[in-house]
Amino acid sequence: MRAVRVLLPVLRPLAGRDGHGRGGMLLAAALLRCSSPHWAPRRPQPLERRLAWGAEAVALSRAAVFRARSGAPGLLARSLALHAQLLLQAGRYADALAAAEESLTAPDAHVPSQRTAFGHLVKTHALARLDRADEALVAARDSVAAYRSAVPRRADLPLGSTAAALRAQAWVLGRAGRTAESVTVYFECAELLRALSVWRQARLVVLQTRVLAELIGGLRVLGRFGEAAAVGDDFRERVPPFVPWLYPEARLLRAALLIDLAWCLGAGGDLPGARATAEESVACCRALRVSDPAVGDSVLVLALDCLAHHLDRLDAHAEERVVSEELVRIHEQLAVTDPDEHEPGLAAALDSLARCHRRDGEGPESVAVTERGVELYRRAVGRDPLLYEGELARTLCNLSIRRRMTDDATGAMAAGDEGLAITRRLAESGGEELRPLVADRLRILGRARYRAADDEGAAACFEEAETVLRELMEAGDPRAHEAGLAAAQSALAKALGAAADGHLDAGRTDEAVAALRRLRELTGRTALTDVHAGCVSAFVRSRDRDAEGTGEAWRRMTGEAWPSFVYRLG
Repeated sequence: MRAVRVLLPVLRPLAGRDGHGRGGMLLAAALLRCSSPHWAPRRPQPLERRLAWGAEAVALSRAAVFRARSGAPGLLARSLALHAQLLLQAGRYADALAAAEESLTAPDAHVPSQRTAFGHLVKTHALARLDRADEALVAARDSVAAYRSAVPRRADLPLGSTAAALRAQAWVLGRAGRTAESVTVYFECAELLRALSVWRQARLVVLQTRVLAELIGGLRVLGRFGEAAAVGDDFRERVPPFVPWLYPEARLLRAALLIDLAWCLGAGGDLPGARATAEESVACCRALRVSDPAVGDSVLVLALDCLAHHLDRLDAHAEERVVSEELVRIHEQLAVTDPDEHEPGLAAALDSLARCHRRDGEGPESVAVTERGVELYRRAVGRDPLLYEGELARTLCNLSIRRRMTDDATGAMAAGDEGLAITRRLAESGGEELRPLVADRLRILGRARYRAADDEGAAACFEEAETVLRELMEAGDPRAHEAGLAAAQSALAKALGAAADGHLDAGRTDEAVAALRRLRELTGRTALTDVHAGCVSAFVRSRDRDAEGTGEAWRRMTGEAWPSFVYRLG
């Protein structure tokens, strides 16, 4: 290509001032050669220069068509298609669509050829970027059909391939939310690439990397983790590790692939493999950061988050803390220049770091870091409530737990109240899947109230949590909520026992007996040993403190004698 660029000054005089000379078509072909993508691992010319060359080639081809030169219509269609691809790279999607559609109006566009197939391929990408998914899918199918019918020529190598068209079709399906169909097409594309000769695979190694990366991402969404692991093995076998050093665009693809693969391995139970893959993705992102700091940082935070998650699952907490601290630092740097994009990520990273502080016994630091995260999520909710209100509620409940563990019961109740209120509102507005979270957050608020000695308030929370969980168990799989129900009932027994003691301390015998009555009713709803034991203990304490008063109040309220025993064996 460099030799062709050297010839451009020689060819321009032959083309004439307006491109009407006999050398116009030759110059247009040379400009196309210079602006076209090349498979060899070399640094491409700047996009602005290639756009200028492409636009000049289109103008020269139009002049040749006007002069009725032989082969000019085909050259114009080819020039328009290649120029459309450059416009796509520049983000000028509407212009790219117009150029691609014009390339398909050539007199021989109805005849299957690499050129018409490439025009449909560029049109697919332009329509997808303009959020016209249905039209993009039609164009993608036309492109696949045209490539399969065309007779390939060596001169048409820059004009895509059947594999590129299949990848575009799969990509459009994925953007449209049709992930299962997308994955099926990706598998077809991967098999097609596998069947190619070694020489052809070498020319399409970036496309191969892209296909495998996007395939693993789709399998992760579908929860098909075993297949994703197999594709990861295939990637290591088929794509040599030196490829990212030859093709810069493959570095980002490799990093994304390794991150998705690590998540899939972890979800599939291979935690050591997930950790090793996450560490590999971090190393890949660090190398990318050297050549492109902006892109490298944005991907590095994803890799570090993945690594921190799996270190936590492996109980490698010291290493997790180091990774979490680095993650916070990078997010802080990114949030300075783009707070809308990176403040939510910083809030999530701070919440993870706060968990590390709490685990290391650093309660005040844990609370302070969580409070920072809450404020960042508040700002994010101001920008996009639909996206971030759930995260704000989650972090507020974490703040409640961490404040309670530092004996800040009042602050724990305030955070828990707000987190529960947000969760209730989201669940009432149609988020039925949030009802288990309502139960969880009722328990969090109940524990905060219990710590603040608001035993009746705590009992009310635990009773409501029990009611919500029973409704969920009736409507769905009971096993999914058994542990939550047991936790709510155990906490309710403690709260009711404490409430009875508190009422007796204040001389409120009737209220104490009412709490004991609720506690006895609870024993009829569960066989949990700790609940029955707690009930026996509460009745014994009340009898010891005021046998006459509690016995009389019990007979008056229930019409029964004071229970001789409550605890049931078996």
